[in-house]
Amino acid sequence: MSAAAQSVRINSQELARQIGENPVSFLDATYDSGFVIDDEERHAAQLAAARQRFEALRPRLPALTKLAVDQGIESIGGFEDLAALLFPHTVYKSYPFSFIEQGRFDRLTRWFSSLTTVSLAAIDTNGIATIDDWIAVLERDTSLAPIHTFGTSGKLSFLPRTREQVRITVTLNARCVRDFDGAYAGPDLLVDHRPLIAPSYRRGASAIARGMNLMAELYGGGTALFLYPEALFSADVLSLAGRLRAAETRGEAGRLELPAALQARRQEFAQREANRPQDLDRFFTEAASRFAGREVFLFAVWPILFEWADEGLKRGLKGIFGPNSILTSGGGSKGRPLPPDHRERIAEFLGFTRTLEFFGMSELMANAPRCQLGNYHFPPVVIPFVLDGDTGQMLPREGLQTGRLALMDLLPDSYWGGLVTGDQVTLGGFGTPCDCGRRGPYVHPEISRYSDLKNGDDKINCAGAPEAHDRAIEFLLDRSGA
Repeated sequence: MSAAAQSVRINSQELARQIGENPVSFLDATYDSGFVIDDEERHAAQLAAARQRFEALRPRLPALTKLAVDQGIESIGGFEDLAALLFPHTVYKSYPFSFIEQGRFDRLTRWFSSLTTVSLAAIDTNGIATIDDWIAVLERDTSLAPIHTFGTSGKLSFLPRTREQVRITVTLNARCVRDFDGAYAGPDLLVDHRPLIAPSYRRGASAIARGMNLMAELYGGGTALFLYPEALFSADVLSLAGRLRAAETRGEAGRLELPAALQARRQEFAQREANRPQDLDRFFTEAASRFAGREVFLFAVWPILFEWADEGLKRGLKGIFGPNSILTSGGGSKGRPLPPDHRERIAEFLGFTRTLEFFGMSELMANAPRCQLGNYHFPPVVIPFVLDGDTGQMLPREGLQTGRLALMDLLPDSYWGGLVTGDQVTLGGFGTPCDCGRRGPYVHPEISRYSDLKNGDDKINCAGAPEAHDRAIEFLLDRSGA
């Protein structure tokens, strides 16, 4: 072994040790060093960190306590034990929807309190009539910065993330930008600030809005351009949209009774959507005029980028921004057909090619960046599993495995970071590095939703006792007074 290789080996051993003691210490390492740790070191560190999380959180999180008791697990001896302690992602929307419809935010708060170690005992829910107001009170009176997801049925998931955890997520993302292609190969956005451009909302409690708002401060040094800098990305409007879709499917769209405050919010959102084409045109014109030739940090999905680039190229505009700018994107084409050369045309218009794409979800603090071969690599602070799609049993951690993706996020220390997702994936990287050279587990590009594969029906089974998840959720409901 060469002296250089020996140095990397020693560094990887030390990094693994630090992660095992405190996963958040990964913030102090270069991001790329997470992909030189060998399997044995990574597995030992991850199990050590998972044991620490379990021992600290089990007595403080009633839902985790219940799940552990029903699974007969008192300690984590290996990955099989941990796989049996992963919540279904639906646990974060396991409250009765009547809590929202009837304005019982006291009960919603009691339900939420069972998922976090942050005390919600002093929260006064009197006078709260909307989800947005409830989130605002939680944020005002506790250390929480709650995150909601996008509920297609109208029922949103709520995650008890803290403000510090949001900051950790944004910081880790900056480390990835800087180091994914090699230590300090990219700019350090926390030091080398550049304007942030995002055709989205700045205010709101979605994971994207929370992240973008903090990125504007930490990456942009306060210099940012948003499509909607002041308007709120409303959880109530998202919930209402899902309820209306579900009601239309049932032929009951005209039967929904909406309070006046929600009707006004809905009308405001509808007007904003009607004006969206003109707003986007104004936004992109301002982006080009204010930041032409400058190095920027751009966050946008591919379809919106292509619309902008296509229109710009028609006007003869090319190379708008500085060549060392950065684009962060993801989510594919969102079901919209794009020409085969759409990325080349976008790059021609923007003037730079450096792009980072991620596989992630609102429930996950540390996302998986995509390598040049299209695979998504999980950093060592995330433990991925593949479960049998029918039984929920953990598949072997070797070779290539296709099944339901489950994840243990080791970063959060105030809620349980283990969950079973709704995604079918193929996971590799056990023992054999990706052809890009990175070690550790990675997800192949082809990702499907089980709900799509099963015509909307996605019953999540877990390892161990099949009914353990159901009992954990029932326990949550009992505590909330449902």
